[in-house]
Formats: sequence, C-alpha cells, structure tokens
Amino acid sequence: MSAPDGTGATEAAVPTLRRDLGLFEVAVYGIGLILGAGIYAVLGEAAGVAGEALPLSFVVAAVVASFTGLSYAELASRFPKG
Repeated sequence: MSAPDGTGATEAAVPTLRRDLGLFEVAVYGIGLILGAGIYAVLGEAAGVAGEALPLSFVVAAVVASFTGLSYAELASRFPKG
C-alpha cells in the first residue's frame, strides 16, 4: 500500500525505539509489578476475612493510602528541588 504522496512502504522511514531504561522507568516498572501482584495476592485472603464487606475495606484502604500520598506531596513541596 502506498502513502497519499505516492511513496511506497519501502521508501518510508522506519521508526526506531531507544533500547535503554533509566532509573525512573525501572522504578515505575518495579512499582507496577509490586502493586499488581499485591492485589492478586491479597484479594483472596481479604475476601476470607472481610466477607461481603470486601469492597468497603478496599475503599477504606484507598482513603488511608491517599492520606499517605498527600503527606508525601506535602513533604515534597516543603523541599523544592531548585
């Protein structure tokens, strides 16, 4: 299939990806793996303990986690980078 300007697929530039990971990328990947695996590992045990109140327990945990996140945000704003 050719492009609207008449060039063929072989003439178009092939995009390339960088093959490197920095500290930020590796940290985000690791945190995502830990959180993702933690949800599956905790869900069965939490269902056995909380029973039908399982959704409520997750809402309470989310509120507590948001307070933790807000505390870290406040701390970070107290010590600016620049």
